[in-house]
Amino acid sequence: MSEFKTYLKTDLSRQIEILKDKKVNLKNYIRKEILRIFIIYLTINAIYILVTLSFMNGFWFFIWFVGNFFFTIIFSSKLFDTSGRMKSFRKVSINSKDDFYFEFPKITKNVNQKVNAYLLDCKKLLFKPIIELFVVNIDYSPKKFFKYEKVFESNLFPHLPVDINTYNKENNNKKNSYSKFHFKGSDTVQGYLGDTNIEFCELDISESYESGSGETSGKTYREIFHGLFLIADYKNIQFKTVLQSEFLGSLISEFDMSILNLREEIKLKKIKVQNFKFNKHFSVYSEDDIEARKILSPVILENLGNFAEENNMTIKLSFINNQVFIALGIGQIFEPDLRDVLPLRKINLDLIEKDAERIYNEISLVSDIIKDLRLNSHIQSD
Repeated sequence: MSEFKTYLKTDLSRQIEILKDKKVNLKNYIRKEILRIFIIYLTINAIYILVTLSFMNGFWFFIWFVGNFFFTIIFSSKLFDTSGRMKSFRKVSINSKDDFYFEFPKITKNVNQKVNAYLLDCKKLLFKPIIELFVVNIDYSPKKFFKYEKVFESNLFPHLPVDINTYNKENNNKKNSYSKFHFKGSDTVQGYLGDTNIEFCELDISESYESGSGETSGKTYREIFHGLFLIADYKNIQFKTVLQSEFLGSLISEFDMSILNLREEIKLKKIKVQNFKFNKHFSVYSEDDIEARKILSPVILENLGNFAEENNMTIKLSFINNQVFIALGIGQIFEPDLRDVLPLRKINLDLIEKDAERIYNEISLVSDIIKDLRLNSHIQSD
């Protein structure tokens, strides 16, 4: 990490200074936009009071005043809110700000455009050079992510429907109770890590439930996966092998596999391996016992066990069709911290360097798991 900090101060110093200027400009623009909104708001209210005061008695004026007061409080609380939806794929402390993904509030269309422009600048000027420290011949697309079919092929999320659009459309027409899947992402990276051809992106998969009607209606939200989804070459695979994380418990892993077996023609059976640390974090399911043990050599079992022990996240892997699919429940990855540009907050330009260090650490995980799976030596041996 000390070498990387030196790299930030030398090779990336110019980009960081540019981003600092852009962040200050963004902060000033948001302040002016908020001030403009409140001036318009106060002007309309002043005119309203002057015009209507002569027609209102004291009671109705009081009712209007109280309603206007609460409207202002609600508007302000939404405007300055800094928490998004709750994380569920990392072990986090209860009632901590770190339990939530930050979601920048929608203020005005112009502000949103400025924020999105700054995000894109961060990715091109800062995040891409950091990724290039690990991945060569890089093709980086900040606004693109994997197609649903590719993620479905991994068999890492067995409860996902075969066709998400058809499922959502059919369920939306149901009365009283239905569920809907949400599939989105960003920041696709393609290139070579060593001799291994890889591609990865940030993925966000969730499910929402609508139930009941009238006063008994309600909506619940469940995060299926949020993090980094990676695909790498892995030759000579004839059968399917899936490693389910024990992060959420063995019962959930077995339930997922039972769903998958109902959908697949060839059944996956649970494989027992002799490594205590690995078994704490993973359950192995495969069509073929011999190939599964060939893939999961003692060295790889030990490496994956250590990786899971050291990193606080859900980890899932599958070996299918000469590819390895890896899902790392890191959460939000390629988004800079913008909480300090919100109204009434002091700007903190040091957050840009912290964002850079965070991206470096997250991409280091990709490099680590490629090394732990010995993918480069596997390709060379072929």
